[in-house]
Parts: sequence; structure tokens; C-alpha cells
Amino acid sequence: GPITIPPKGNPPPQTRTIPYAYTTSITGKVVTPARAADPAKGAVITTAQVWASTDPGNKVSVDTADGSYTLQVTDHQGTFIITADYTAADGDYKTGAPQTVSTTAAAHMQDIALSYGYTTTLSGRVFDNPPGASITFRNGATVIVTVEGREVARITSRTIGGNDGSYRVTFDHPGTFRVTASFEGRSDSFEPARITTPTTTYSPVMN
Repeated sequence: GPITIPPKGNPPPQTRTIPYAYTTSITGKVVTPARAADPAKGAVITTAQVWASTDPGNKVSVDTADGSYTLQVTDHQGTFIITADYTAADGDYKTGAPQTVSTTAAAHMQDIALSYGYTTTLSGRVFDNPPGASITFRNGATVIVTVEGREVARITSRTIGGNDGSYRVTFDHPGTFRVTASFEGRSDSFEPARITTPTTTYSPVMN
């Protein structure tokens, strides 16, 4: 029969895939921003999903009792990113900053903080009602905003746009917060059941 002579030239290049060396079991909890900043405050989040950049389709749900999760990350080179999404419909929290994990161990612990879901600008005028004196607008009153028991803003009432006793502050929150205005032992507090609007007004009367 005929003789086939192979063509001259180099053979086609060969590609070899070398698998990444590490598999790690990641455990931790999904937490609120306040818990991430101070373990004694804030809370865990029990409605969230967690996944790794190495396999975004593999999302694991946190435990509905304590916010814990376990995620198996296979075939990584020592560094990967994990992310958590809030899955409840109320919108109180949202995806926080992705967490970069650097480990070559078989087990690693990593808590993930979500971000608050709402930003509100709170403004008003502070009324001072000292005993035996007329009520007035009060410059110099201290207005403190706390979210999950953690102070997020501290401002002083002042004249804004010609209006004495005014204040304005913008902060992130999960629908609830606490505001206190005080001056020389007199105070008033505001702790709404739920506010998700971008602006709201509170004018304290300090008695």
C-alpha cells in the first residue's frame, strides 16, 4: 500500500493542567457590622448564603439558629474570596465587603460581616425646656446616634440656615436605631420601631 510521510515541522504544543494543591473547610458566622466591630454587641444573621470565588455556584445557607456556616473550598492555590448575601426580604442588611482568605490549612475560621441595608439622614431642631424657664431652641446640645448598641455618630446642635438648635446627621442602619439629645442633665430619646426612608425628622424636647 501507499506510504504516508508525516509533514515536517514541530509537533503541536502540549498543555498540561496542574490542579491547585489545597482544600480547606471554612467555618464561621455571618454577623452584623456592630458584631464585627465589637463581639459584645450586634448580632449574628440567620438568613444568608455564603460562597467562595473558586465555585460561585456552590452557595451554602447559614444555620437558622446561630448564623454559622461550613463551606468546603476545593482546589485553591492558598488564596480565595468568600462572600455572603442577605436572603431575607426585609432588606435590613446587604452584601458586605468580600473577605479575602489566605490559608493552606485544611480548616480555617472566618466570620463575614454584612452591611446595613438603609441609609437615613436624620434632622431636626433641639428644644430645651429647663425647669422654671421658657422653652427655647438649644445650640450646643449633644446628639448621639447608636445602632445595635454601638455609637455611630455624635454631633452638636448649632445654627443651620438661620435656625438655632438644628442638627443633621446621615448614618447606615438596619431599620432601627436610637437617638439621644442631651444638655446639662436634660435629655430626650427617640427609638423608632422601624424607619427605612432616606430622610426623617426628630425634634427632641429636653426636660
